[in-house]
Amino acid sequence: MLEKNCFFCKKKFQVKPSDPQFRKLKRNPESSYVCLTCNQSMQREAQQSTGIHPDQIDQYDKFLR
Repeated sequence: MLEKNCFFCKKKFQVKPSDPQFRKLKRNPESSYVCLTCNQSMQREAQQSTGIHPDQIDQYDKFLR
């Protein structure tokens, strides 16, 4: 388990191995961590400003690999 501060809200979090960002943080301890609450807030804001849902992006992303 790693302890990191969220890049946005600055609160301290225990990052568990099940967290999607854990591997990134383990490889590079200096990289930024974004907590689930801030991450979801940013996603909602992006959806509202662009009108694009993340699932719509993933549909096209698979063709670009």
